[in-house]
Amino acid sequence: MEALMRVLAAKKREISAVQEKKHGKKDKYLRRAEVESLLGEEQEKREASSKKRKLEDSTAAQQEQETTAGEEELQEEEAESLLSWPDMRRRLRELAEPITLFGEDMKARMVRLRRAEIDAATRHEDDLGAGHDIRNRFVGGDGGEQRDRADDAAEDAEEFEAEDRSGRKSRSKKEDADAQAEEQDADKIVYKFFKGMLQRWEKDLASRPDHVKRTAQGKIAVKTMKQCKDYIRPLFKLCKQRQVPPDILPKLVDIVKFCRQGEFVMANDAYIKLAIGNAAWPIGVTMVGIHERTGREKINSNKQAHVMNNESQRKYLTSVKRLMSYAQSVSNVLPSKRVL
Repeated sequence: MEALMRVLAAKKREISAVQEKKHGKKDKYLRRAEVESLLGEEQEKREASSKKRKLEDSTAAQQEQETTAGEEELQEEEAESLLSWPDMRRRLRELAEPITLFGEDMKARMVRLRRAEIDAATRHEDDLGAGHDIRNRFVGGDGGEQRDRADDAAEDAEEFEAEDRSGRKSRSKKEDADAQAEEQDADKIVYKFFKGMLQRWEKDLASRPDHVKRTAQGKIAVKTMKQCKDYIRPLFKLCKQRQVPPDILPKLVDIVKFCRQGEFVMANDAYIKLAIGNAAWPIGVTMVGIHERTGREKINSNKQAHVMNNESQRKYLTSVKRLMSYAQSVSNVLPSKRVL
């Protein structure tokens, strides 16, 4: 009997061993060493995460310190080039900024002046770019503008080559006759004068020092020149095609002649007559009945305000006025012949 019990116990042990191997050992309780090892692993994980978090915080703080240090250095550099008090006061008044704020020193006032100048320059760029776009992108697209600029560059190169050739060779009688005929050609007179002024203006702006180009006024001057170059392109095209309106061309020739003679007051008067005119603007009823008078369109045709005709004329006449102002600025004439 005892032998049978031993055999049965051995069989049970074998069966339990096989089941443990098959399903894995599943203990209901953990030993103390296992508990301590688990606690140690959790502690190590917490320490690693805390170290990682501290490292990230330290790098962020270091970056913030570097940025603040850079801003302080920038402020110190800006404050080093302090203006005199009258100049600073004048510039702040021109920008419509308060002259001084409560608790503000000279360095803080200088930094505020620089920021106001940068803001004014960006606002002026937005006004030039958004409000006065020379090209209608819905009609012509950008391809026509690029072609026009390429044509202008090619024509400028040809003109420079022609000037070099004429400078190297002696002028003959035939060339003198051609030059006299060209002087009598009104379209070429207008084209050459304003084209030359535009190129001279562009060279003067390019020859400025770098520190002047980076200022707010320097950027505004470049923007104004580029806008003038875009606006006057239709007038140059009309001059090349000899299609300048007959009521505009003689006044443009008068403007060119007065500018060459240094009579800028008379040139300004001719420009005002061309752009604004001196005819009374009709208010109310302009004709009686349903039929127009014969030749009614010719009444006061020489007193018409051409700047109001269309947008293209308004733009190139504005560029003409800017080039007149530039010609006055580079000429050495008496103050009585200048326009204030």
